[in-house]
Amino acid sequence: MEGSDQKAVTDRGGRFKIQAPVGITLVVEKDGMEVGLAVVSGPIIDEVVLLELDATGERIEVQGTAPVDAPGAAVIDRQELQRVPGTGGDVVKALSAMPGVVNQQLPVGYSGVVIRGSSPQDSKVLVDDFEIPVLFHNIGFRAILPAESIESLEYIPGGFDVSFGRASSGIIELKTRPGDEKASEQAEISVIDGGLLVQGKSGNTKYMFGFRRSLIDLILPEIIPASVDLSLTTVPSYYDEQLRIDHLINNHWNLTLSSLGTIDTFELYATKDTDAKTKRFYNRTAFARLTAAAKYHEGPWSANLALSGLLPQFIFELGEFQKISVTQPTVTPRAEVVHTDKEALGLKNVEWRLGGEAQIGRSTLELALPHERREGETMGAYDPRDVTTSFKGSYWLPDFAQWGSVAANLDSRIRFTGGLRLDELARNGDVAIQPRGKLEIKLTHDLTARFTAGAYRRPPEYQSEVLQSNLDFEKSTQTIVGLGYEPNDGTRVQTSVYYTDRSHLIVTEPDGSLGNDGRGKTVGAELLATYRTGPWFCWLSYSYSHSTRVDHPGDPERLFSYDQPHSLNAAVSWKRGRWQLGGRFQLYSGLPYTPVKGSIYDSDRNLYIPIYDEVNSARAPIHHQLDLRIDYGWHAGPVQMTVFLDVQNVYMNESVVTYFYGYDYSQSAAFKSLPIIPSIGVRGVL
Repeated sequence: MEGSDQKAVTDRGGRFKIQAPVGITLVVEKDGMEVGLAVVSGPIIDEVVLLELDATGERIEVQGTAPVDAPGAAVIDRQELQRVPGTGGDVVKALSAMPGVVNQQLPVGYSGVVIRGSSPQDSKVLVDDFEIPVLFHNIGFRAILPAESIESLEYIPGGFDVSFGRASSGIIELKTRPGDEKASEQAEISVIDGGLLVQGKSGNTKYMFGFRRSLIDLILPEIIPASVDLSLTTVPSYYDEQLRIDHLINNHWNLTLSSLGTIDTFELYATKDTDAKTKRFYNRTAFARLTAAAKYHEGPWSANLALSGLLPQFIFELGEFQKISVTQPTVTPRAEVVHTDKEALGLKNVEWRLGGEAQIGRSTLELALPHERREGETMGAYDPRDVTTSFKGSYWLPDFAQWGSVAANLDSRIRFTGGLRLDELARNGDVAIQPRGKLEIKLTHDLTARFTAGAYRRPPEYQSEVLQSNLDFEKSTQTIVGLGYEPNDGTRVQTSVYYTDRSHLIVTEPDGSLGNDGRGKTVGAELLATYRTGPWFCWLSYSYSHSTRVDHPGDPERLFSYDQPHSLNAAVSWKRGRWQLGGRFQLYSGLPYTPVKGSIYDSDRNLYIPIYDEVNSARAPIHHQLDLRIDYGWHAGPVQMTVFLDVQNVYMNESVVTYFYGYDYSQSAAFKSLPIIPSIGVRGVL
């Protein structure tokens, strides 16, 4: 190793545990020749395992807690995520325990997770570097990826580097894993869904295939009382598939072919008469993404080359006249090259990075809906014949991006990263220049300070935004200061404070068109602490946030619709032998809403028009709940069996989510969260 303050403990079998300071270079040598080189950008405790030679030559495995990318960020592996109670075994649902993620009783059915009080579309969800259009199923219980196919989850609430773009808030990146070398089959079934996963290795090729189908559509019709005037023509159902094939060509090249897809369908009539089209609701969300990638590494050079195709479909129909149907096939080539130098320009451990991508799609859209509600806008009187926003046609959406960065050690304890990203919207003729920088200072052996600042942009791509070619990027400037404390292997505490300045927010203009007149800001602080030792795993997260905006010059300042001042998650899990027990307590602020003061009657349309109070001037009550999980495992012959019970909200605290009003707005009723959500299932691994 090169650097200072390094520690190495050698274990039997050629295993090395290394506690590395910022910016050290780890060099693995064989017979005097370098066979592996890695620059560590943050404190990390790893296990390096040198195995015997096989047909592919020397193999090096690195395991452990990865370094965070920015203040407040976290990288959590699958095993840790599965130990967070209250997620039903769903790895992605553990996002709700992350500081900065807006928590709520009913999950948001958007692709983006709500981070730091902004809007869902301001954040992006990536799987192996490529964006996916939806993360959760419409019924809100499950993520589209099965837990066993996920290697790790990287949560970056802000301050992400130049290789990520098209987001003004945060990034969620899921890394899928190659199949295990030992062939195995795994089946899991619960009251929500059932799935099968097959994996193994043949020669230099690893494979993994997973399939899952919902079961709630088989159960729900049996539990709905016959007295309810409701017809579920298509009960909520979904199908998920995932395929990954990894082939090792030689010591320098590795190829990956992967696919990910889902189909989500739901249809109902608010009456037993299925001919009453005015009472009909239908929704179908589906996508398939196919990706071919090649990774190259030799000496100081490495490269990632990939080509991905996405075919999404979204259909929504309400009543007889209102609908939206969109398909948008998209092709995305992406390339990134990295070069490392032990010394360059008088600096040490220098990393040069250069990359680019193109996202070229053609959208076919049919739209017949009322005026689209923007962030914070109130809902008007429901008119089933209102199709104010109508469009039918096709258009191209070509976007391009290039980025470059350089990272280097200024001295043995200070590492700086600076970069620049350019995003271009060819249809709008808009170019976004985004400088970003990060400074890491190792204050002591266990304590590291991180400072991040940069510009971030979100393109106008959400719903009707694409119908106007004159809109600019939404802009945010983020400043984050954080501390990371890692006194030993298994203990990590990180805190951060941040300020985000937002401008050019897309809002509805007085004439009904869209413009970039909005501005806003968010201030907050976050804490994340994890502790792992022996059978124990503990988790504590807390976040404070205050997010406000002004829609037009001269308008009063108001809260974002997802402003959540307080969010607390405390979890503990114990695992020994066949048993695993865990509990999690959640407490978080309710979300803002706009109360109704009264209404006026419109005799021409025979409906009542609501009169609203100030936007987001009221807030739903604080919510709290306790979640419990029990796992028990045993062997049935060659099959490893596990039965689990995961119960959310065990003391059945029915909190108010928001309020609904009657047809004339003279009376209101509280819309409450589900009192209890049990998940019972069994998993078998051969």
